[in-house]
Amino acid sequence: MNEPGARLVFHPDQWGHLLEAGQLPALQDWLRANGIEPENVDRTEPITIEQRDGQPVIRCTVFLLTADGHKYRDPVTDGAAREERTVPLLVEPPEA
Repeated sequence: MNEPGARLVFHPDQWGHLLEAGQLPALQDWLRANGIEPENVDRTEPITIEQRDGQPVIRCTVFLLTADGHKYRDPVTDGAAREERTVPLLVEPPEA
């Protein structure tokens, strides 16, 4: 988490639990409701809710996509290119 007071919504260590508990669809629906495509979210990074200019935002890391929707390859790392993004929080996250 980058800012004091940030609220952790998802930690990468939780994927197994989400799958076992059947909670992954709720997280995916929540991301979509906030304008984030879950398939593009990097599951190795946390998802947080933070304040920006007094407004709550969701911070997550997403994969960069080419014009035809494929993951962009980072020529420096030879892995999938990623960037941290923030979007306005429109819908509160599901209960854990």
